[in-house]
Amino acid sequence: MELEPAVAAARARVPREQQSQDLIEHRRLADAYQDQIWPLVGLDGPELPTREVMISTPGRPDALLRLLYPPGVEPGRDPLPVCLTLFGGGWRQGGLHHPSFSQPAARRAAGAGVIMACLSYALAPEHPYPAALDQCVAALDWLVDHGPEYGVDPGRIGVDGTSAGGNLAAALALRNRDGAGHPLRLQILEVAALDLTGGHFDWTGVDPAVRSGALPGLLDIVKQYVPSGLITDPYVSPLLADDLSGLPPAYILTSELDPLRGDGEAYASALARAGVPVAAFRVIGADHGSQIFEKVSLGARAAQVMINSALRTLHDAG
Repeated sequence: MELEPAVAAARARVPREQQSQDLIEHRRLADAYQDQIWPLVGLDGPELPTREVMISTPGRPDALLRLLYPPGVEPGRDPLPVCLTLFGGGWRQGGLHHPSFSQPAARRAAGAGVIMACLSYALAPEHPYPAALDQCVAALDWLVDHGPEYGVDPGRIGVDGTSAGGNLAAALALRNRDGAGHPLRLQILEVAALDLTGGHFDWTGVDPAVRSGALPGLLDIVKQYVPSGLITDPYVSPLLADDLSGLPPAYILTSELDPLRGDGEAYASALARAGVPVAAFRVIGADHGSQIFEKVSLGARAAQVMINSALRTLHDAG
């Protein structure tokens, strides 16, 4: 099991992403790495019609929701499907300013003909669980209640997330089923963290030295997001939920060289046993961060084609 050579070659051209115990410096380093790596590996999206609103959540900070419309669309004129999309970054970094989030979202809006609703949720450890999830719930409520004023068809809504954002997307689907019951049409989970106990990690094919260095960091990230320690709560670890029935159809993408592959594939199996329609795709030669490296990676291009295909199902008659 080897990383796709084109991905490895591109990564070798820039210094490895640095870490810091100082949170502000850590986020600065993450932003700097994005600025270096993205021009080498990522494909920029088109300039799109855009609208922005602030989502209010009781007891939580306001969150920016950026609506990206397909090219040539006059926002609000005709109802379109929408996908609420959530960035990765271990719940503690990332955001709408990261090109690895904003540019694929723009390409998906254009490629699938849907509105991509990008949420800038609050980060841990300043705002630990359930702050970000509460904001996701509020954003979904807003899309249903006020989205039609902005051209959103409330009967054709999906959710999507990558890594930590995939965790939030899966948890949002559960919270929605147990709460408001909005008619979600699909959930797309990309290299998602779905069992924060680490009980489903799959280290097959991961270099032992990488594992020994990565595992403490992963556990520390979880502690920052869930300082209460309630990591078996189904809204924290959706894979541990007793009941997964009644959830929207799921498209799950995993990477061969990512320990979270175990989470995604176990979740796909659990959803299928619960009667939820599910499709699972493993990208060979990919690791946790390489599925968006469309400029250099055949696997990344294939992954993005599959995601666009899933998003286009939002146009299907209900």
